[in-house]
Amino acid sequence: MLLTSSYELKTAFAYARTFSLERQLFYIDSQMILLGILDSYASDIAIDAADREKLVQWLHALDWEQRPGMPIPTGNRPKVPIMTEAERMLENAAYYQKKLGDEQLHPQHIILSLLSIENRCQYKFQSLGIIFHSYLEQILALRNLQANVPFRSPRVKTSHISFFHPLIRLFYGPQQKKAAIERYFGEAQALLQYNDIHRCRALCHLVLQMQPDHVNALWLSGVTWRVERNFQKALPFYEKVHKKHPQHTGVLAEVAHCYSELGNHAWAQRLYSHALSLNPGSSELLNSLGFECIKLELYVEAISYFDQAIAYDEECAYAYNNKGYVLMHLGFPVAARELILKSLQLNKGNAYAYRNLALLALKEQDEDTAREMLLKAQRFHFKRNYGNEVEELLRRLDKQKATS
Repeated sequence: MLLTSSYELKTAFAYARTFSLERQLFYIDSQMILLGILDSYASDIAIDAADREKLVQWLHALDWEQRPGMPIPTGNRPKVPIMTEAERMLENAAYYQKKLGDEQLHPQHIILSLLSIENRCQYKFQSLGIIFHSYLEQILALRNLQANVPFRSPRVKTSHISFFHPLIRLFYGPQQKKAAIERYFGEAQALLQYNDIHRCRALCHLVLQMQPDHVNALWLSGVTWRVERNFQKALPFYEKVHKKHPQHTGVLAEVAHCYSELGNHAWAQRLYSHALSLNPGSSELLNSLGFECIKLELYVEAISYFDQAIAYDEECAYAYNNKGYVLMHLGFPVAARELILKSLQLNKGNAYAYRNLALLALKEQDEDTAREMLLKAQRFHFKRNYGNEVEELLRRLDKQKATS
């Protein structure tokens, strides 16, 4: 593994260390390293200045987690420990360093590594239109380089699970059982973040064998099926969590989403309404309710919910986009396009907005623009989030082109 840091990266680490000490956090994580890269060294990171500034502002505004029990560094030059997740991220960055043929670890390798991890940093990058493949293409173009750099998330070494584990488990005392549950669940969380869905699910299964009502393992199991868009299998796990936390709006929203994807839009609407009654100012719930109204062909009600979502949050990108879709459906293409483009100003990674622009282009018989928008929707993971519609539309366009 190559971990010889460049001058730029050493500067970023020094920034992260100072940031942590000033806020009395006493640890360094991936987000602090990213902040150090963005705020102390702006050049050679292949990110637009305006986007870089948005990322810096977002990172500064984060609610940084206080970790009770962290040792307080002492001395003239106190040492601040690097968290395990940051170490994994750096090891993964070294993989990209090697693939790009660089002698030292650079900020670009760090950003590539962060873009391969499912967390809030990745989501923020995507809202700015920055995803792993687009960033890699930009780096290769700037370097005038052709290289095969496969996507790779950090690797996690998990506990060895013996074939005889079910038998061995019978002899666990209370403390052994508690320690095993905590260890397996912690590993499962990391595996989900690093896109290893099947191993995450297997560890959650082990936890639930030892403690069937482990709420977090039930929730994580539901997430693993949701990520694969298997809502039939996700729903029972979410419903078990809902029984334990009937007033939790996030849980209610996930249960509602499953019912919506399974075609029961009336029940999904009732669940979202109940969640909204518990959290009346939620723009996310208002947007979700509006979306269910679209499915139920209640277009006036849908627009009302989208308008309310925007009133509560002027940057609710999905509400602008969905309202635009309704207006397109009702025959107002100009107003629709304006709202969808507004949505993309707020979230450049909104795959559904590109899909809607493609539908507008198809209505105008502009197949070239439609194809371009569909490919953008595909690039921003439309299939993973919404299903096969974009692929089907692209196949239809290919078939029409072939026959013509």
